[in-house]
Amino acid sequence: MPFGRTGAHWALLGPGVELRTTHFDLQAAITQLIHGSSHPGIAEWADFFLHARATDADALAAFAPRDGRDHSP
Repeated sequence: MPFGRTGAHWALLGPGVELRTTHFDLQAAITQLIHGSSHPGIAEWADFFLHARATDADALAAFAPRDGRDHSP
């Protein structure tokens, strides 16, 4: 899931690592998810995650308890 920036974020490996972002038509992707899924709440999920409404700070708050590190300010 993207946090703070839209697009597909991925890495090209070896030799070395090159971080890349691929931008795509967000509204078309949301429409495809809505029409192709029967999951309750898919419209809200797609809007929130594909528009990257969660920030980097939100990601740290969500995942910090799981990785054992203290990420408090």
